Amino acid sequence: MIRFGSWSTTLGLAAGFGALIAMLLLLAPANRSANRLLAALLAVATLRLMPYVIGFAGFYDAYPWLTFAPFDHGLAIGPLLYLYVCRLATPSLPPRWGWHLLPAAIDFAYNLWAFALPLAQKENWDERVHRPWIEPLESAAALVSLAIYLVAAIRFCRRYRRWLAEHVSDQDIHRQPWIGTVLAALSLWLAVGLGFEIVDRFLRDLSYFDRFPQYLAFAAIVLWLGLEGWRHAAHCFPPLVDPLPAPPRQTAAIAAEPMPPALPQPERTRDWSALAAEWLVRIDQAGWWREPGLTLEQVARRLGSNESYVSRAFNAGAGRNFNFAINALRVRAVQQALAANDVRSVLAIALESGFSSKASFNRVFLAHAGVSPTAWRAAHIPETAAGKESEATSA
Repeated sequence: MIRFGSWSTTLGLAAGFGALIAMLLLLAPANRSANRLLAALLAVATLRLMPYVIGFAGFYDAYPWLTFAPFDHGLAIGPLLYLYVCRLATPSLPPRWGWHLLPAAIDFAYNLWAFALPLAQKENWDERVHRPWIEPLESAAALVSLAIYLVAAIRFCRRYRRWLAEHVSDQDIHRQPWIGTVLAALSLWLAVGLGFEIVDRFLRDLSYFDRFPQYLAFAAIVLWLGLEGWRHAAHCFPPLVDPLPAPPRQTAAIAAEPMPPALPQPERTRDWSALAAEWLVRIDQAGWWREPGLTLEQVARRLGSNESYVSRAFNAGAGRNFNFAINALRVRAVQQALAANDVRSVLAIALESGFSSKASFNRVFLAHAGVSPTAWRAAHIPETAAGKESEATSA
């Protein structure tokens, strides 16, 4: 008899929500490729709940032919996580990305084959082969796969953060917690799955009903991923692109700006300090540093160069990366305004100088000046000349 009780209804609602968000992500206009991967990840997580949704409702008792219905695609969760995180921060998927999903495809083909067997053969195969031998291997392989891809995704995120520090002047604009949320959610999925497998294999056999808390946790993760995934579906991250290795060629710059003179000496003997100083003067005079979202790629294009070349000039010639150099100009502008007793609030001055937020300004100012904006103002401006109190406070 089919009956949806509290257990099956609870899991069913979570599965329905996950399916709905997956459909919406497929139709989302922004980040099409990345959102499709997230939709696939949510769909796989949702399908993982289905055997328990219909099982607790009595479907397997009423319709035993549903055995081996291909709901569980655990080997796809890790690869989809890794591909999604990569696609969020890169212009395209990794080369030969489809091979990552091959184990999941093989497992799916196996379950489809077993599902198509006549009922008597299916029950015999399930009892004699699948449950004692194949099911433990499937569970272990899914957990190992997820662990490996979690590590790979975390390493990629660290690499991306280092790249942001070199190529984006204000990391706080793109320091979204979403990628960390995805990694935390799938880490929790791994921990819960591993915990129940250890209990089942080494302590005591877990029945179908004993595993309800496991799938309740999975349902909560599906809800968490769905809500946060849809909320961040339109956020675009700066694409991580491997810098061009070749020296730049002079190309047309924007707004009829003068091009830097070509230097005749070979690259190995180039005076990087002089080149960096020249470019910093141009950036300062043009006021590009006042743009909150300024990137290394934009500056390189305006200088008629490429990212690799400009990055090397900053690091080798100026002894500081792009992010530090641009923020130094911004901090200097704020300090000059404060020293001139600008009547505006410190926050207003900071926003005009290119900082995107109060938190970003306080963090960067402290890193460059060694003190908070309020403390710097108090130390450098006589109390009688000080303007109104700062709206920016120390981080």
